[in-house]
Amino acid sequence: MVSEVARRHDIAPSQLFGWMRRFRPEAEAVSASVDPPTFVPVALDVAPVMHPVPTLSPEPLAAIEISVGIATVRIRGAVDTRSLAAVLKALKVLA
Repeated sequence: MVSEVARRHDIAPSQLFGWMRRFRPEAEAVSASVDPPTFVPVALDVAPVMHPVPTLSPEPLAAIEISVGIATVRIRGAVDTRSLAAVLKALKVLA
């Protein structure tokens, strides 16, 4: 599980284990002095909608432009975070 988290955030598992070892005593001290989380009751009021819901026009596609040195990356529309991270990492290597 720790290795999965480390890979997801592009850090070495040993670094994550080091942080856990370093900050565990402080985290345990803070959590001991704080009330544990609790659930609160929820009441839903589900009333029927009597008026038609207006349709929304499609939003314009977002655009991102990143320039580093002579390299420029233009992204239009939706992109998944993993692909964007790979592109930015490659751009960092080229810069």
